[in-house]
Amino acid sequence: MKIVEIFHLQTGATVFTGSLIGEKKMFKDSRMQLSIDNKEDRIVNIAGEMLTNRPHPLGYRGISTYDSIELTSDFVKSHECKLIEIEQ
Repeated sequence: MKIVEIFHLQTGATVFTGSLIGEKKMFKDSRMQLSIDNKEDRIVNIAGEMLTNRPHPLGYRGISTYDSIELTSDFVKSHECKLIEIEQ
């Protein structure tokens, strides 16, 4: 996933929003590598995918985690941030 926005919810969840790279599948209970400017940053435990009533016009999807994520919206918009699936 190429991350274009990040949201920190009151429930404690963080939602990464962006376009998927490669296979279009659902994400739940998996792990992904967070990459910032093409450098591995950390492993993120994915809780699931945030579903909406209708698809985003640009095909963006939302993937959530309860891991502590310090990234801000401004940071994500000014850096190349990606979530890369770790093969199970």
